[in-house]
Formats: sequence, C-alpha cells, structure tokens
Amino acid sequence: MRLVTGLGLFTILVASSTARAGAALDDSSKSPTRTTDPAAAPDTLETTPEKVEYGVDLRLRHVWLPQGLMELFTSRAAGGAGNNGIGFDLVRRRGNVELQLGFEYEHVNLAEGVYIDSGKTVPGDTADYILSPEHAGTDFGWFTIEFTFINHAQINKYLAVRYGGGAGIGILTGSVKRFDVQCTAASSNTNVDPGCVPPDFGGQATVTPDHAGDPEPGAYGLPPVFPVVNAIVGLQIRPNDKAVINIEGGIRTLPFIGMSAGYFF
Repeated sequence: MRLVTGLGLFTILVASSTARAGAALDDSSKSPTRTTDPAAAPDTLETTPEKVEYGVDLRLRHVWLPQGLMELFTSRAAGGAGNNGIGFDLVRRRGNVELQLGFEYEHVNLAEGVYIDSGKTVPGDTADYILSPEHAGTDFGWFTIEFTFINHAQINKYLAVRYGGGAGIGILTGSVKRFDVQCTAASSNTNVDPGCVPPDFGGQATVTPDHAGDPEPGAYGLPPVFPVVNAIVGLQIRPNDKAVINIEGGIRTLPFIGMSAGYFF
C-alpha cells in the first residue's frame, strides 16, 4: 500500500510539473506586453535626421524712406527717397530654417530740395539744399553684406509664412552733396521757395561763405561703413522641393518690399 501511495504521489507531481511547463511555453509564444515602467528601455533610439540643403537665390527690392519718417529727424524735408536694389543670397536650409549670407547693392538718393535740421528755423538758421544725382554728379548708395536667419511656418505643402531677422554692414558708395544757404527774410520753415533756393536753381537764397565762389557743392561727411539691421516677414511659395519664390517686406535699416527666386541643389 505504501508503494502504491508513493507511486501515486510521484505521478501527480510529475503531471503538475508538466502542466506548468506547458503553460510557460504557451505564454512565451504570445506577443510581449508593453510596459509603462519609466526605467524600461525604449523600443528604438533611432530618428530620421533632417536633410541639409544648399542653394542660391536672386532678389530684387525696393527701398524707400518716406518723407514723414525723415521729418521725425528734421524740421523740414524736401521729400522721401525710393530706389531699387539687386542682390543674391547663399542659403543653407535644414527643415524649416534657412541661414542666408546675402549681398546687395542699391542707390539711396534723396529728393532734391531744401532740408532744415531738427530744432532749427529759417531765416535765423541756415538750411541745406540737397542736390539730385544729376546735379551732384554722383549717386549715393551702399553695398551690403549680411547674415539672416529665416524660419517658416507651413500652411500647406506649397505655401509657408516666412519670418526672421539678421544683421550686417553696409559699405557706402558715392556721396550726398548740398549747398549751405542763408534764406531771405520772408522765408520760414513752411515757406522756403524761392527764399531758401540757391540762385543757380532759380531761387533768392545766399550761398554761405563756406561755399561762396566754390563751383562744387560740399559733401556730407558720412562714415564709410554703416550697420545694417533687418527684420523680415513674408510668404514662401514652393512649386516643388527644389524651387522657391519669396515675397517679403520689412526693415533693412530702411523700409523695403521685394521678392526673390531660389533653387536648392
């Protein structure tokens, strides 16, 4: 009886162990359950890096200086300035961010006429009669070199909002020439013609001793280099993955509007 009982118990233990082993094998064939344990290793650490692209663009801009803006710094201005510029950019693009190294040249010629410094009044103070490039014999302008960071907010596959800013330097070219004039007694800051206009231009003003008898007008003593600070906003049109058309405006030391077309290689 003891032998039979022992054999029975042995048989039950073996069967139980076999059943547990079978259940374990069945569990191992199932898909693992994801865990929320923060210490658990991630499935993968691989990410797809954004591609770096290089390109060039050609840009056209119209820069203007409104008369109202000039009169914030003068008592009187003869008018504003509006001139066209042309330039190109070397562009590095990664995702929605562009880094541009830009080169541009444009004329910045003021309207010919009478300008009175801020805080001065005529006829008590002298005025400046600034000459046009035609009469001065020289064009005033600048050649600029600047870095600009531009970000893009995608609207859809073909259109994005474009915004950014940067800085650089402008190398001044040419000069701004003027006559220093003493206005007639009947002149005022709001009545400068003909009392503040030199005789060579049909007026009655007296050219001051600094330039009396000098056949050439004097030039302003401007620095050779001027800082450029820009802030840009606009739209970028993407006809395909390589070509872009930019329409933008903003401040580039002076207000501007313009457009450019580029291609990435």
